[in-house]
Amino acid sequence: MNTAPFEIIPAWRIARLRTALRDAEQRGANPDDEGHDLLHRALQRRFALARRRAKHGPRLVSKPKTTRKGRSFPHLKLVIIWRAILSCRPLAWRQGDKAPFGSIRKAHDQAVAACRAAGLAPPRYRTVYVLWHRGVPPADLVVALRDGSTTPTE
Repeated sequence: MNTAPFEIIPAWRIARLRTALRDAEQRGANPDDEGHDLLHRALQRRFALARRRAKHGPRLVSKPKTTRKGRSFPHLKLVIIWRAILSCRPLAWRQGDKAPFGSIRKAHDQAVAACRAAGLAPPRYRTVYVLWHRGVPPADLVVALRDGSTTPTE
């Protein structure tokens, strides 16, 4: 493969570069391929990464992932956060509307206090901000919020 076009990459050649990198990675996973004809260092690097992955398996994660974006929070924590959001959000609020000044901060403070009282880690401000602008809670939480329960219903 001629790698000269990849030294300086104009935007219209990006698809070709991605294809070449993907091919080098697939070749690295093939134990019969030695990869001697890969001249560009990016192609060689992708080949070597795939070869290492094929021989040793994926790397172990050094730090466990944190919960993000409300997807894998405990159910109780999600209920607490959404109660705080819905108590501070105007009734006529629609997705895309601006939040009244200080309302997200107030919801965050309420959620932090409730989580600490429940023995849970407090949510980040960013989490409350993202959930506020997402619009509505998931369907299982709507039922829990309406019923006043804190356990998931199935």
